[in-house]
Amino acid sequence: MRTRRAIVGGLMAGGASMVLRPVHAVEQPNYPVRPVRIVVPFAPGGGADIVSRLLAPQLQQLLGESFVVENRGGAAGRVGTGLVAKSTPDGYTLLVTTESSLVIAPHIGVRMDYDSLKDFAPVSLLTRNTVMLVVHPSVPVHSLQEYIALARSKPGELFFASSGVGGPNHLAGEIFNRMTGLKITHVPYQGTGLALQAVMSNQVGAMWGFMAGLLPYIRQGALRAIAVGSKERSPALPDVPTVAEAGVPGFEAVSWIGMVAPAGTPGPVVDKLWGSVHKALYLPAVRDILVKGGAEVVASKPAEFRQTIDSDYAKYGKLSDLFKPTK
Repeated sequence: MRTRRAIVGGLMAGGASMVLRPVHAVEQPNYPVRPVRIVVPFAPGGGADIVSRLLAPQLQQLLGESFVVENRGGAAGRVGTGLVAKSTPDGYTLLVTTESSLVIAPHIGVRMDYDSLKDFAPVSLLTRNTVMLVVHPSVPVHSLQEYIALARSKPGELFFASSGVGGPNHLAGEIFNRMTGLKITHVPYQGTGLALQAVMSNQVGAMWGFMAGLLPYIRQGALRAIAVGSKERSPALPDVPTVAEAGVPGFEAVSWIGMVAPAGTPGPVVDKLWGSVHKALYLPAVRDILVKGGAEVVASKPAEFRQTIDSDYAKYGKLSDLFKPTK
């Protein structure tokens, strides 16, 4: 009897320990075993949204489970980013965002419910993206010098749209103002898609945005390209000059898009995600579209992306005065 009780007691104790021990589906070697959510913290139509929707079907093909893109816009990316920060670190909720919500947001003087440096596990830097200036076709300018002259003739009367306060596009416009001495008023929107609608309907005459999201409308004639913020002209728009060569020496505006998971996501899961993302980005169905859209494919390893986040966090901290809303 004592032996039987010992056996039963041992089994019960073992069962209890199994119940108490946290078990994550991601610890299974065949991760993923259910659909994965990719949160884009911006409205549809922006660069992060485009990259995510290109990657999702390829990741599904490579990993055998659905990857579903979910747009959770608001507060220049902070709403969706905060949601992912609080998600279970099991590999089933990912974030694809720009530096806006990760390394700029902490410096704009607003309340945040996440820590950019502690609450995320980097998966991969995906792309670098040129920020560019476009105008509505009715704006009577065809070059950067003409745009500058128009702005000087109407101080405080011109406006530029962006995807939100504190984003890389807002930053590009404010740095342009500072370097030229102009007073072009910023009008923030909740995402590139809404900013695009405002410019194409001529509610706002101009905008700074990612080339990848603007290029289709430039080719359709719905927007007029004025200048690109990269150091060199883009192969996607070889006839459009850089801001620097068109009259503002030293100007540069290039952004990035990256994927992160909640902090604590198991290393093997992060590594498996990175391997699949790397493969997906270099598939012709993805890479060719991104490159033609003006993006540079990067696909850096998690540790390399961590270095980018840390260095850019420090860099934007020194420019925090530019991110404050215009009064």
